[in-house]
Amino acid sequence: MTISDKVLIAGNQQERVPRDPENLHYYLTGFADGEGSFTITIHRHPVRFGWVIDPMFQVYQHKDNAFILYIFKKELQCGYVSEKGGNPSCFVYCVDKIQQLKDIVIPFFEKYPLVGEKYENFSLFREVVNRLSERKHFTKQGFTKIVRLCFRMNRNGKYRRNSLETILGSLEKSSETIRQTPLKTGMI
Repeated sequence: MTISDKVLIAGNQQERVPRDPENLHYYLTGFADGEGSFTITIHRHPVRFGWVIDPMFQVYQHKDNAFILYIFKKELQCGYVSEKGGNPSCFVYCVDKIQQLKDIVIPFFEKYPLVGEKYENFSLFREVVNRLSERKHFTKQGFTKIVRLCFRMNRNGKYRRNSLETILGSLEKSSETIRQTPLKTGMI
């Protein structure tokens, strides 16, 4: 297949994308249902409780079809498109700012709902984003609740690097360390 053939195919695909906003938005929802993900990473960081919770919405596509990612960016008016790290033939549309997730992405998928398992993950994702936006993760109890919600997503966190026990266990250890650390003389 020549480069001009690929351009022609991409052009034909673009012609099949609905032009009216209502149908386009349903099309994007269907596309996200198949090629998108609502993920929340939890990784070590020297902040409160030693972990940071990062929600993001992503849609992946081969570079030959990256035009659809730019349609997401244009329609949602947020996020960015970039090469997927370690795979130059794959591009990703990503929204990773909590305010944009809360104000733009979540309302979009409430108006144009997903179906099946993706909808269940979206519902948990929405709850986590709302709790983070409300700063509920600033308390140990709130942080623990959010972590537990995260582990209910995407097949119960099957592909997570850190287990639920590791994360929650480190919270107990940090609390124990704080209780056992004596105050230095002259400190209030």
